[in-house]
Amino acid sequence: MENVLIWPKEYPLLIKGLVEQNGAYILDALEAWPACQSTNEDDGVCTTVLPPIYYLSWLTPLEPFEECYFQHISEFDEAAQHYINAMKSHFYENDYTPETLVLMLCQRLEQYASAFAQSAVKTPITLIRQLFNRRYFTVIEHVLSQGAKMSADDVLVLWTEVDFRERFSGFIPDSVTELEQLTELAAEKVALGEDYFTLLKLVSPDVDSASLLEQALLAHLSHESAKQTMAKRFIEQGATGTLADENGKTAFMWATEKGYVNVVETLLEHQDKTIQDIKGNTALHYAVLAENEPLLVLLLKQGFDYRVRNNDGLSCYRLAVSIKADSLVKCLEREFGIKELSPEGQFDRVKKVHLLHAIVTLLLPMQLFFFFDDSIAIKSELTLSFTLVAILCFFFATSLKRCALYPHLRHPWGLFLLRLFSLFSLIAQVGLASIVALATLSELV
Repeated sequence: MENVLIWPKEYPLLIKGLVEQNGAYILDALEAWPACQSTNEDDGVCTTVLPPIYYLSWLTPLEPFEECYFQHISEFDEAAQHYINAMKSHFYENDYTPETLVLMLCQRLEQYASAFAQSAVKTPITLIRQLFNRRYFTVIEHVLSQGAKMSADDVLVLWTEVDFRERFSGFIPDSVTELEQLTELAAEKVALGEDYFTLLKLVSPDVDSASLLEQALLAHLSHESAKQTMAKRFIEQGATGTLADENGKTAFMWATEKGYVNVVETLLEHQDKTIQDIKGNTALHYAVLAENEPLLVLLLKQGFDYRVRNNDGLSCYRLAVSIKADSLVKCLEREFGIKELSPEGQFDRVKKVHLLHAIVTLLLPMQLFFFFDDSIAIKSELTLSFTLVAILCFFFATSLKRCALYPHLRHPWGLFLLRLFSLFSLIAQVGLASIVALATLSELV
């Protein structure tokens, strides 16, 4: 359906009265003004007549190619149109802008038809929305100060104009007609991470601000188009970033993954350094995934445990290796001395340690065999040599196991028993070597 706006033939008289400040002209125009309503015609056209203040925001009918909700049709002749155009030119030449001219006309009209009464008329487009579309913010202030009311949608639209918020906030909630609906809509937008928390506090001071702020910060940071400046606004208002989504991923983790260093620094004091999401990842893992070295260094210096592994068995070091983040790997090794072996390297390390223990264990029966074999004349030398080899093997095995690179994994019971047998074998060999050494010394004496 085509929407047509009728410009009443009384409009030029109204303009003439307002410009010349002739009350008689103004009253005559207002008295003869047609009923403000929309009428559906048989040919699929909806014709509308609006209150006078709406027409003042345009001043003259728009051309067909100009973007507007309505198609403008005027009922007055070209002479009237020429008068209006001449009036505009006169004021523009005297340092008026379109907005200041509209404001002056609205102020003069207020004495005869209030903005409050005109804004109360049900129309396809509200007065506030019309003035917003024209970007006449000073005029919006004027009509609100005169008692004009705003719908919930009007308020939400005006709130998107950040520079106007401070001037606009003074009219909330007194100038809002749908407070309950506005509260619900603002709460929904806050929960989605949009910047409507201050508005929500204006219309509903008793709202649970802490919970809403946490939801807002989480929703905002998890969004693809998240901005660090917006996140900091939520934090300044009290958000801590500890709320987690359905996957156990907190707002702090989201901020880390996005590389928002300033946000992470601000939220650090509120964080549980041991918390993991459903995948087992900590904030350190997300710093690695973001390949953000400053964040990784910051978290490690704050005490986050680099040994924690996710569900794939990867610590932050192994994760950096797996995604080939070479700069992070070098940073972990150079600045923190963190280095971990690959699964194959871990297996080789375990194998080396227990191979040495196996050698120590096997040296005992070998010593006993040579010790009780009467055909061997160099028993003392063999005993001392084997014992020295056993001590060296045990020492190296112990050193390798205590090294930071040794994997902290649960070993089979067989390997545990092998280490016990190795210790028993070493003690026995040292005892046997001691006996041999004493016997040799007694022979020398």
